[in-house]
Amino acid sequence: MFMKKTLIYLILVFFSTSVHSQNLYDNSVDNKRKKQAEQVFNQALEKIHAEDYYMAVAELDKAIELDPQFSEAYLQRGKAKYQLNNEYAALDDINRAIELNPSLGEAYFCRAYVQFRTDTSSVNMADYDKAIQYGYNYAPVFYFRGLLHLIKNNNEAAIFDFSKAIETKPNYAKAYHDRGSAKRRMGDYQGAIYDYRMALNYEPNLVPAYDNMGSTKKQIGDFQGAEKDHSLAIDLDSSFYMAYNNRGGAKFVLGDFEGAKADFEKAIELKPGYEMALCNLGNIASKEGDFDKAFEYYDQVIVQKPDHGIAYLNRGLVKELTGDLQGACIDWKIAFDLGVSEAEQYMEECKQQ
Repeated sequence: MFMKKTLIYLILVFFSTSVHSQNLYDNSVDNKRKKQAEQVFNQALEKIHAEDYYMAVAELDKAIELDPQFSEAYLQRGKAKYQLNNEYAALDDINRAIELNPSLGEAYFCRAYVQFRTDTSSVNMADYDKAIQYGYNYAPVFYFRGLLHLIKNNNEAAIFDFSKAIETKPNYAKAYHDRGSAKRRMGDYQGAIYDYRMALNYEPNLVPAYDNMGSTKKQIGDFQGAEKDHSLAIDLDSSFYMAYNNRGGAKFVLGDFEGAKADFEKAIELKPGYEMALCNLGNIASKEGDFDKAFEYYDQVIVQKPDHGIAYLNRGLVKELTGDLQGACIDWKIAFDLGVSEAEQYMEECKQQ
């Protein structure tokens, strides 16, 4: 949002000395150039609104040449350059805007936004704080700060920020969706389902909301509801490979092994080598007693992704079924070391050898 820069005209008092006359002459030139810069700047804004970013940059170049201290021109040029996929040049301009005007709240948000889109690890949380401190307290500021908290697994802080975003913009579908994901991580499954539904009220085609709501329903034992939600996600986006895998998981628990297998295979067709679907096909093979096939799937996952703890856990279970308890214990230990806490209960059997 652009706050038009106000030109201040001073009532000049003329003195008789030549030095003062020269100063007044210089000031009048400066004011003339600033006024010209304003005019060019406004033309550039029109280009930005028309999404003609190349011409906007050219106009802003002129504005900055006329007034090298024009912080808003640097900011808007940075935003235009970002739209042209020139992120590093965009950051240079935004940083210059902040140097010229350290209280330009929008510039802090823009810097964090560009960094978020290019390299999340480079985002400084303080930029969001400063944007809010200097009056740029719009919903996206809270939303992206919440998103950064969510990435860092600071779920309570994420929920606070998403709630502030919703308070500022009550129909903010993505804020509802991501608040639901934070609630789900914290075990508030009913709260998560509510937020996913609210997101869909405001954005009915928000595919991840259906898929995540289905996954949450699995966690409360509603597998039929989960299958329905995943199906709705697929109806909206038939290329959404994760939804096929997730629906297959619901079908598996409901005993529809053929339907589950078809979904897992579709997920792999859409994303060749998709580890979760391969692992799930291994589970079906194991359930059907085809242990060689199960090993084939789990081994394929582990070769592709050696840190896939669930594949080690499941391969260990199949090894136990085939009488290889020593091999099972090795796999369960690896799974546990990779963060699969469920493996600990199986490792108890290894102590009894």
